[in-house]
Amino acid sequence: MDFITILFIGVGLAMDACAVSLAKGMSLDKDKVKKYALILALAFGFFQALMPAIGYFAGSHFADYIQSIDHWIAFILLSLIGINMIK
Repeated sequence: MDFITILFIGVGLAMDACAVSLAKGMSLDKDKVKKYALILALAFGFFQALMPAIGYFAGSHFADYIQSIDHWIAFILLSLIGINMIK
């Protein structure tokens, strides 16, 4: 992957985490916001960093095994998502 692709993935992950954090923050009581703000930010930051790292290492480990059928896996997954969206 080139730098621009990785940059756009990072921006997308940041937008996702921002939306979820905003929704979670609006659902808390005013008394709990200060208490849980740092915990919530650290948890999202940790998992937003951890998940791509796990995906990278798992993908590099299994790349040789599924490289010949990866297009079929993508086709099946996207078809299932499309069918669920139509429902």
